[in-house]
Amino acid sequence: MSDFQRQHPVAAISRALGLIRGNFITILVFLFVGARSENFPFLWWIGGGAGFLLIAGFANWWRFLYKVEDDTLHIKSGIFVRKDIYLTKDRIQVIDVTSGVLQRLFGLVRLDIQTAGSSSRQAAIDAITIEDARDISYLLRPDKNGSSAEGDLKDSAESDSEEESIKSIKLPLKELLIAASTSGSFGIALSLIATVFSQVEPLIGQSEMYEYLIGLIPSDADFILILAMIGAFVLFAWLISFFSTLFKYGNFQLEVKEDEIVVSRGIFEKKRITIPYNRIQAIHVAEGMIRQPLGYASLHLESAGYGDEKGSGSFVLFPLIGKGNIQSLLQEILPDYNRGVEGITPPVRSLRRYIFRSSVLVTLITGILFWVLSLNVWIWLLPLVSVFWGWIRFKDAAAGWDGDLFVIRSRFLSKSTAYIKKKRIQDFSLHQSFFQRYRGLCSIKMYVASGDQGKSFGVSDLELDDGYRALDEARKETAVKISDMDKSEIELKNRLIHLPGWV
Repeated sequence: MSDFQRQHPVAAISRALGLIRGNFITILVFLFVGARSENFPFLWWIGGGAGFLLIAGFANWWRFLYKVEDDTLHIKSGIFVRKDIYLTKDRIQVIDVTSGVLQRLFGLVRLDIQTAGSSSRQAAIDAITIEDARDISYLLRPDKNGSSAEGDLKDSAESDSEEESIKSIKLPLKELLIAASTSGSFGIALSLIATVFSQVEPLIGQSEMYEYLIGLIPSDADFILILAMIGAFVLFAWLISFFSTLFKYGNFQLEVKEDEIVVSRGIFEKKRITIPYNRIQAIHVAEGMIRQPLGYASLHLESAGYGDEKGSGSFVLFPLIGKGNIQSLLQEILPDYNRGVEGITPPVRSLRRYIFRSSVLVTLITGILFWVLSLNVWIWLLPLVSVFWGWIRFKDAAAGWDGDLFVIRSRFLSKSTAYIKKKRIQDFSLHQSFFQRYRGLCSIKMYVASGDQGKSFGVSDLELDDGYRALDEARKETAVKISDMDKSEIELKNRLIHLPGWV
């Protein structure tokens, strides 16, 4: 592969579809504007938009060249501004294979070359043959014999390298259905539907069918009509969230190998992701508002080498697991993190600060709406709920450490419990606001390498002395365990807990 090559022409269509996904809302707005314009026929908008996207996709495909020479991947891309990307073998950390619907129709795959920098997302080769993908993998990862692409395309249970799997864990159908039913993408789907409806509603409101249906509804049924519309929106958004999660995590399988973890998932778009152990920066367990009462959580991983289209290094390592099974799962895949530590919670005087932060904005907005719109007095339940939410956040906040492991627990919407190895901490900050200095409190925050921008975990309104102890432990100046603290004070004893506290 010493000479520059082009991708398969299917990449032109793939790029066009990528442009549609990235500008979906904007395209919808232009289509609806075109549909309502009397001076510019609707079909011209559709034809012109489709033609522009195909031309842009073709230009991207034509201007995209790649070659592998001297253990270096060289990519030239860009329509008007040419970019030259050089990825040497020692910089490449992960080579992933994705087999989408479009690629599988033509017997092709997409190759993602992952590094720790943002150039990874520009180094993706959208459509190449199995043989070319295997050759690139062999040249850039000779220790893996370049067979990952072949193993992914055949959808077999065989390993993508000579290294055999130590364990293979699949997501049961029951947990997959629960994960789809309680997916956090429900809010995103609901906002998308609301945006689309705001553009479609003027067109619907002018149709004769709409007027006819409205005329059939009794005049005193306005409230019922509103409730029915809200219910329809919620149900439609839930269905979108359910099936998108189902298709994304269907056929989920986690393979534990000697030096890496391999995750395969997807029904229509099959994705295979490899995470080396030495690139894991932290793991955290997320308990969503719906999943936590049901006793379920999801396991996430922060990696310095993996990055999605948004530059995030966060990756769902296991989409749904019962809280009682978290320890056993960690013991199977990451035994170094399967540990409990002694932790400490914020003092009681911090409670007012948690409640204030959670309720002040909600109370202010509620008061304005109640006064301006003359709303029902029941709207004041919202500030009461926000006060309760502040108390929940206070009860969930905790920090602990033991040896080389920190455990940070906090909540914004979802409850997050993070495991961070001391050697992976990139930066540890302790800060005080004016009011925190007055109360003798502080906030701590730990940063780890993850994607392009990193990831932070922290706890607010700890005792100042506790914050300094954590800071000293992170600096490795003194090995101060929480169990070594002076426990003569009753108030301190009451704040000592065991983390992570799954049982």
